Amino acid sequence: MLRLRPISTVLSLGIVVVTGTAITKPLFAQRPLEVTLEPIALTDSEIGGEAYVPEGVVSTQRPIDGSLRAVVHTDDRTPVLSQKYPWSAIGRIDWVASDGSEVLGSCTGSLIGPNLVLTNAHCLIDPETDQPTTHTITFRPNVIQGEAPAIAEVVAYDYGASPYTDNTAEDWALLSLDQPLGNIYGYLGWRTTDFTDSTTLTEMDGQISVVGYSADFPTPMLSSFGAPGETAGLSASCSVLVELLEGEFSGSLIHTCDTNPGASGAPMFALFEDGEYYILGLHTGSVSLLENVTLPTGEETDVLNRGIPVSRWAARAAALR
Repeated sequence: MLRLRPISTVLSLGIVVVTGTAITKPLFAQRPLEVTLEPIALTDSEIGGEAYVPEGVVSTQRPIDGSLRAVVHTDDRTPVLSQKYPWSAIGRIDWVASDGSEVLGSCTGSLIGPNLVLTNAHCLIDPETDQPTTHTITFRPNVIQGEAPAIAEVVAYDYGASPYTDNTAEDWALLSLDQPLGNIYGYLGWRTTDFTDSTTLTEMDGQISVVGYSADFPTPMLSSFGAPGETAGLSASCSVLVELLEGEFSGSLIHTCDTNPGASGAPMFALFEDGEYYILGLHTGSVSLLENVTLPTGEETDVLNRGIPVSRWAARAAALR
């Protein structure tokens, strides 16, 4: 039994199993399909990496260009159909065999430098060998309905640790590309934020977004936007509840954004009042709970998602950028 301190109360959550990159169901259905990210005030956090928007590249707070007509059921994720920044800087990671066929379900990655992509270590490591895969790894930015404006190969990498045999809070990887896609599509910055501080948790409540290529999204209700994994889903207005300080998942952030397999490596980010998008955490997986818990929003759930703080990978990212 772990005692976690959320935004304004203390929850006692029994975390019993890691489900890898998956959760068993969408957590919440509280927001409309039409989403616009709202900027937040600058919190007490340190900018570790500046964002970059290329000259002539348009930025938008809306994940959808133009109007959208679709029937929405209970899933609150929004299809990311915009080719503008910051959506252009988030893409899909695949393993490719020598014959050109995909050999592993996709992950998500974010451009954080001209040729640098942030994702999870388990998107790099082969679980059968516990070593980096020998397959070709590719990154495609801004995949929409299965199509991307470019593709790059990973030529080098660095990572924290294997989550299969080591510390889950070191489940990060930095992938170097064979071409500077970030100079074309832009790249996200990052800020080091203290999520152990209750004031920070309150300030950031409902301000976090996650964009990922989940294998269950677009859902059948949104199939006109592509097959599952072909278009990213945005989960907006979610929160970090706590940074765990002890136990198996010590160093992990527990958050309420909706994800499913394929969203591994997705950025946990926010738009700030300076007009820049900063990564505040890295989504890694999920945890199942012994029983339903009531969140500060009043919603109940028996599963939560987890990520890791920027501080885990920021120094290495700054060196490689």
